[in-house]
Amino acid sequence: MGKLSLIGFVLYLIAGLYFINSSFNFITMPEFIQSADKWILLVGGILIILGGINYLRAGKNKFAY
Repeated sequence: MGKLSLIGFVLYLIAGLYFINSSFNFITMPEFIQSADKWILLVGGILIILGGINYLRAGKNKFAY
């Protein structure tokens, strides 16, 4: 389970950095990444939704008596 958590964290980190970079353009992306922009945004959106669901699940367990 530890390796799966690390892979999930890395995916969230990459998606977050990509979204930040797409807003501020700190780094110019290569053409092949720009051509896959719609797919990257789709995967990033899914990861954000999954993160929100996990946040709600963790909060529910935190306050259970």
